[in-house]
Amino acid sequence: MAFGMVTGCEPTASVSRRQLSGRFFSEAQVIGGKGVAPGQFNKPRSVACDRHDNLYVVDMTGRVQKFSPTGVFLLQWQMPQTEIGKPKGMGLDRDGHVLVLEPHYQRVNHFDEEGHLVSQWGKKGTNLSEFILPRSIAQNSAGDYFVSEYTQVERVQKFNSNHVFLQAWGSPGLAPGEFNRAEGLAIGPKDEVYVCDSCNHRIQIFDSSGHFLRTYGSAGSSAGLLSYPYDIHVESSGVQFVCEFGNSRISVFDAQGQALEVIGQAGSLPGEFANPWGMAFDSHGNMYVADALNHRVQKFIRRA
Repeated sequence: MAFGMVTGCEPTASVSRRQLSGRFFSEAQVIGGKGVAPGQFNKPRSVACDRHDNLYVVDMTGRVQKFSPTGVFLLQWQMPQTEIGKPKGMGLDRDGHVLVLEPHYQRVNHFDEEGHLVSQWGKKGTNLSEFILPRSIAQNSAGDYFVSEYTQVERVQKFNSNHVFLQAWGSPGLAPGEFNRAEGLAIGPKDEVYVCDSCNHRIQIFDSSGHFLRTYGSAGSSAGLLSYPYDIHVESSGVQFVCEFGNSRISVFDAQGQALEVIGQAGSLPGEFANPWGMAFDSHGNMYVADALNHRVQKFIRRA
């Protein structure tokens, strides 16, 4: 399967920045701007960082762009099928391959750092091991993959490192263990699975076998409340960063689900957001956010 690719070393548009006073990050930097040229974005929806801290971004042009840790455009490749939907959902596997989900084509792609397709798996269907709009993927310490899905099915499926189905849990609803648009997911320090139960405005936590453990969050805009959480990152300390599409901010919670800080608000200045979709962290704890309706990515520099 051929993927159109462009390489280069052109810098992005001048990076604007703003100092921050929060607990976790000292500065917000803007990467890119609206457009379809290399280094520009049209509604970026997901981001990922590789083992060398390079940044990968997918947007509504149906392409993946790669940037250096300093925001320099490196290369891009085009997904071959985009007629019925664009890629959404990214990650990194244990071999260092960049994972790109195609919800409307019901599959997971593994690319090397130069954009070459290494493997692809998944097929359409509502049966176990099949996909309907897979949204997010993460791999735990044992090498198992977890994939969230929404619409016809509201569930999380678990596969081994060879993409063989192991189990699934979840169904539509409001009760613990049920979902209303399962979006981003992440793996915690004890291999717990954190799921953004987006339209229920909460985070649900499960053990690696799918047993419900706890939940936090409810609809609202005050600190500690959530509005359409779309992505989550969990640090080794248990601190959680939640990307809120509805509130246009990042909310930070401790290991017990208690609010620690709110980062950003609706707006277009560095450090502000317009319906952010996803986020990723590099090895230094810096945070990248796909600031979708501002048509840019923001990098938040971790405070020393």
